[in-house]
Amino acid sequence: MNTNPLDLRKKLLKKTRKRKTNQKLALTNFCKLFISTTLIALTLVFLTIIFQPETAFGLTLDEILEKSKTDPDFAWDMYLSFISQLSPNVSTVESKKIEQVGRIINAKRKLKELDFAIKEDIEGLIRFLKTNSIDSTLKYLILEIFGEENLEEYLNNNLSHNLDVLLLTNILTVDVKDYAESVLDVITRDDKAKKQFLDIVLKRLDKKDVFINSIFEYMYQRYSNTDKEIRSRILELYKDFKASGYTDTRFESMLNKTNKTWYKFWHWFLEFSSRLSQFADNFVFVIFGLVVVSILVLFSLKFVRYKIFYILGFKKLAALTYRKIVDEDPLNEDKRLTLAQLYEEAGMFEEAMNEYNFLKRIKLE
Repeated sequence: MNTNPLDLRKKLLKKTRKRKTNQKLALTNFCKLFISTTLIALTLVFLTIIFQPETAFGLTLDEILEKSKTDPDFAWDMYLSFISQLSPNVSTVESKKIEQVGRIINAKRKLKELDFAIKEDIEGLIRFLKTNSIDSTLKYLILEIFGEENLEEYLNNNLSHNLDVLLLTNILTVDVKDYAESVLDVITRDDKAKKQFLDIVLKRLDKKDVFINSIFEYMYQRYSNTDKEIRSRILELYKDFKASGYTDTRFESMLNKTNKTWYKFWHWFLEFSSRLSQFADNFVFVIFGLVVVSILVLFSLKFVRYKIFYILGFKKLAALTYRKIVDEDPLNEDKRLTLAQLYEEAGMFEEAMNEYNFLKRIKLE
């Protein structure tokens, strides 16, 4: 039987088409299966990310805490999800850390309006304290976020070059008096820091009265145990405190003394004696200098000066000098009578008559 070549060719083409159709169908089914499987896998991954983000990415407490610096509410959700996955066999140390992180994030959620609290910015906290007062609740939340030990360490490390950090004592439970001597050292050597302290820091300090008294105590101790130059600087510093409204009875007494002529003269005498002893060539010269100075000191006393003038025969000068003595006790009859007699001896009859008339009025009264 002869086969027609044309028919044979048709059969071959038909088989080829059928094979290609089967291949396309198989490929299509494979693609559908692959796509379906991929979609299911992606869906599972997505659901895992939504409901268990910390498990999906292996987040740690530190990472959650870092997230709280930008979004405390989201960090709180992450924290809750984190603790829901905890093993019951958590160590005591880890448990305390977890609890601490929770308190920090929760405090941040309550202080969302304060940027320094969210970012844990201590400098921002200090700027806030320079213009705001805080109540006990706010103080508690701030300490939860920053930690008392961290703030105290920051205070100790920065006080020597930034007195603004002293305002942290408004939050901390430390004794503000412990920092008085350090502050005194700074304001003694740095005028700019002194102005900043008196104009801003001291006014915002909660326990400023206690702190000022402590500073005055250290100032007085230094004043009592140092040389004249340092004493002068301490008195000038006290004047700055006084100009800002803060006073101390001990320094007020010293200022009153320094304003008296005899006190100034006495210190001049001591200084002169000291210089004389340094530059004198021999003991006799020192003695001579001391005698001269002693005479000058005595001559500065009004009564002694009056006596010297009277003995030397300078009656008018004696009367004028004695007049200053009478002015200190104007109702003393004996002194008035002596003055009248001195005026007579000096030939100052009009002045003498005035004194006698004054004595008559005193007796009539």
